[in-house]
Amino acid sequence: MKKVCIFCITILVCVGCSQKPSTHFKDKRQLNVNYNSEPGTLDPRKGADFVSSSMHFFLYEGLTRMTPQETAAPAIAESFDISDDGLTYTFHIRDCQWGDGARVTSHDFRDTWLDMLSPKFACPNAHLLYSIRGAKDAKHGYIDLEKVGLEAPDDKTLIVHLEAPTPYFLELVAFCVFSPVHQKRVKANNTWADDVGDNLVGNGPYKLIKWKHGSEMLLEKNPNYWDAQNIRLERIHISFVDNEMTALQMYEKGELDLIGLPFTNIPPDSIPTFKEQGLIKTHPFAASTVTFFHVSAFPFHNRNMRRAFAYAINRKEIVDNITQLDEQVSTDTVPNVLKNMQSYSFFRDGDEEQAKEFFEKGLAELNITREELGTLHFTHASTDIFPKIAQALQEQWRKVLGVDVALHGFEYKVFLDKLVKRDYQFALSRWVAQYNDQMNILDRFALQDNPKNYSGWDHERYRAILSESTKLRSNKERYGFLMQAEAIIANETPFTVLYHWNNVYLKQPYIQDLYIYPTGGFHLNDIHFE
Repeated sequence: MKKVCIFCITILVCVGCSQKPSTHFKDKRQLNVNYNSEPGTLDPRKGADFVSSSMHFFLYEGLTRMTPQETAAPAIAESFDISDDGLTYTFHIRDCQWGDGARVTSHDFRDTWLDMLSPKFACPNAHLLYSIRGAKDAKHGYIDLEKVGLEAPDDKTLIVHLEAPTPYFLELVAFCVFSPVHQKRVKANNTWADDVGDNLVGNGPYKLIKWKHGSEMLLEKNPNYWDAQNIRLERIHISFVDNEMTALQMYEKGELDLIGLPFTNIPPDSIPTFKEQGLIKTHPFAASTVTFFHVSAFPFHNRNMRRAFAYAINRKEIVDNITQLDEQVSTDTVPNVLKNMQSYSFFRDGDEEQAKEFFEKGLAELNITREELGTLHFTHASTDIFPKIAQALQEQWRKVLGVDVALHGFEYKVFLDKLVKRDYQFALSRWVAQYNDQMNILDRFALQDNPKNYSGWDHERYRAILSESTKLRSNKERYGFLMQAEAIIANETPFTVLYHWNNVYLKQPYIQDLYIYPTGGFHLNDIHFE
């Protein structure tokens, strides 16, 4: 058995860094931030949106966590053992408490994970647990939950048996969906996560003390958190303003301390001015903007038609003229921050001649003319920069392929529902990595029934490559091997990535000691004000 025991400190959340002095320096122990919308849920088992996940990291903590130095340092588990074959992980739970003083136990983790694997429990991220032995079969109702590879022989020991070696498992369980919920409180009230109350009890660095729906939240330092002595912030005030320009004005007045992911984005039209002033800071972020093709819908059930639309996109033009954040133009799939900064290119950006060739082949295979293709319907979120990018894509496809594309913008929750239900032809979306490994992106497309496999794509050889990669213990070797999976995606084109993100942010100058995670987000634990 390999013995691992590391002690460290962290809070997982993303924030920002640099701006001219503000005279509004009212409370040196309270951080003021803004989100565009409220979290969808405060139940970490059910989280599926970016805002919810960032809130879960405030309120809960899992077995491991990310720090500025590591992507999987011990947290609620003070140490862990890994079997020589990589199939069994034994976590040793530290002496720690829930916010109400009750002890956090291994049973809290086991019961929470089994909740998510129940066929009757709606869990958007259940697939993240499928590396656990029997987890997928249990979720589909093929085996009883008690047969899943989870054991809690005593309050301080959690034993996890895996289906196959999973080199990134410690990074995986650092994601908030693996945080436990207080089983006694959860069972006492089905609506425990909907509002402030006695049953909304976490084990993380902060606790929720105020929630005025549609307006604000207030978090206070959790005195029962095991590492409370190293949490400098006493409070975090969160406002909910969905207008980015209004939020920027609040920031410039000193009413907000930070602006940028995962909080309110900087309005795109304001970015050039901030860049000229040298106030904008950027750092690679493990997220991408993507066009998905519904591979069972006309005309994108045809591979050459998908390739035609992917090749016709001029990504550099979009990055230079619309986003203007120096993002990495992408002709691969996975952000390079998830693969040791390696970047591949599987085709030429804006290859108009190749796009036209694929388009003509697609028309011939579909046995239709350009006119019979009709108007195609492109779906996107109506918020942020999505409408502008959609308009640019609409014009590029008209210019290169001569096709008529109608744009359909929806509020983000409605838009996401359409993607999950595959109620679209093709769509502009995004993904944000949940843990620090490229499998977080690639694994979404291994199973056709994965809710995040928006394209509904299925490929046997692709699945086999992902499975074979788990046998490689060296990350360097594994990253090279997984390039084959990216090559299959490039050839089949169930989706095409436009660019990989930068985290773009501003901070008030009195905020000190923000650190960047390996995935591009920001570490708040050491924050202080000067």
